[in-house]
Amino acid sequence: MSEHRTMTGMRNVTLTVMVAGLLCSCVTPPMGPTVPVMPGPNKSLQAFQQDETVCEDYASRRVAGGAEAANNTAIGEGILGTVLGAGLGAAVGGGRGAAIGAASGAVVGTAVGSNTSASAQFTLQQRYDMAFAQCMSTKGDQVPRPRHPRRYPPPGYYPPPPGVYPPPPPPG
Repeated sequence: MSEHRTMTGMRNVTLTVMVAGLLCSCVTPPMGPTVPVMPGPNKSLQAFQQDETVCEDYASRRVAGGAEAANNTAIGEGILGTVLGAGLGAAVGGGRGAAIGAASGAVVGTAVGSNTSASAQFTLQQRYDMAFAQCMSTKGDQVPRPRHPRRYPPPGYYPPPPGVYPPPPPPG
């Protein structure tokens, strides 16, 4: 009877690891650019479309393998969480504790893996967009410059008005 429970627990752990892997692996290669680009001056639509095709291919090659690497990391985190949870559960409560620990570890590992995947997806899209924009710019197309947020001085600091300078220090 004890062996049957252990085998059932191991099947549950295996199933949990597989589900965790499926939930974590959600990074996909970018579908296309999210950067608005306009044709360069006096450039035909056909020439602009050729530039887009070439630059999308260039950007795809620049981020190739990024989605797979991110998915492998996320799956690894899910599996690591499951294994650590199973080990902790086994140490605390034996066979049943291992199954409970594995399930808990899989949930935590999946959450961490999902967070990693979301961050990786965002970074992958940014890298793709930068490569695309650089390529389109070198081909003479109009790429808007990124806006930088206005930086304000820290609280309590006020620069002097234009033309007003502090007095020189007294001679020493």
